[in-house]
Amino acid sequence: MKKNYIDYDAIAFAEDTTFIKWIRHQNPEAKHFWEDWVQSHPDKATAIKEAKVLVQALNIKEEEPSKERIDMLWSKIDAATTEQSKTSNLKTVARNPQPAARKPQLVRWLSFAAAACIAGVLFFYLQDPSTMVQIGKGEHLAYTLPDASTIQLNADSKISFKEKSWSKERIVKLEGEAFFEVKKGQKFKVITPLGEVEVLGTSFNVNTRNGNLVVDCQTGKVRVSAKGDQEILTPGQGTRLNKEQTELVDTYTSNINQQISWRRNKFHFDNTNFRTVVEELERQYDKSIKVLDEKLLDKVGAYTFEGNLETALKEVCYQLNAKYTIKEHSVVIEKK
Repeated sequence: MKKNYIDYDAIAFAEDTTFIKWIRHQNPEAKHFWEDWVQSHPDKATAIKEAKVLVQALNIKEEEPSKERIDMLWSKIDAATTEQSKTSNLKTVARNPQPAARKPQLVRWLSFAAAACIAGVLFFYLQDPSTMVQIGKGEHLAYTLPDASTIQLNADSKISFKEKSWSKERIVKLEGEAFFEVKKGQKFKVITPLGEVEVLGTSFNVNTRNGNLVVDCQTGKVRVSAKGDQEILTPGQGTRLNKEQTELVDTYTSNINQQISWRRNKFHFDNTNFRTVVEELERQYDKSIKVLDEKLLDKVGAYTFEGNLETALKEVCYQLNAKYTIKEHSVVIEKK
């Protein structure tokens, strides 16, 4: 990590392996180095912000993009720049205007940077400097907030918060599912598309999948507000929106260990249709699953799965009296 980063711009930072590891919380050494470096070079703050949003927003898993992905991204960039030339005199940022001479590494980040700018991600990030953490299907992530509170993100989830004002206002926006362990202090609020969760210092799980809101309390007290209704949860209690999604149900006894077992890659469903289980399998293993019989999807029961994909499929198909076939990019489930 002894490079000279003084002349780096946003794309160069976002291309750096140690920088990526820092943003994705994959390496304590990278975290220590970059936090010290950023503090020592305040003049690079804007470039660092731009690089952060490129790494965070795009959430790229592959080391090198496929030729098809490169071609698709360049098509979008070319289309966008053509449209811009008709409506604006602004110059388009480009490292190399000759497609034939593009280097693979340069192509990757120029493509990603342009794609992010086209989407408007960078503009909104700089206007509203929130920190966003997003993970895709098949991933879990433990994240530490500025006050040492922790969040464990389930697959295909994202959070955002304002780091600069965190000491004054602890607010996290959540889409997906996450388990929170909040350090005692001033009010801590989780905002979801359907309601809010408010605590002082406690641990709890929030699930906002598929237009639902389910909250389970492990320790402390949790106040849940949604649809003009409010419930106070104590350890071992939970609440959720009713089927009509018009109000919160009364608090109920929650099997919190079962509710948060996803943190150990174990999944439990009680009185649940198989369609919901399929959605979770797709989310956890990043595979497309096709069920050939619609009646199987509507079958309500108790389902559990854990382990790798094949082990999980064996478990749920045994419970369903069905069979499965694993293909390269998908899974097919059908009656025996």
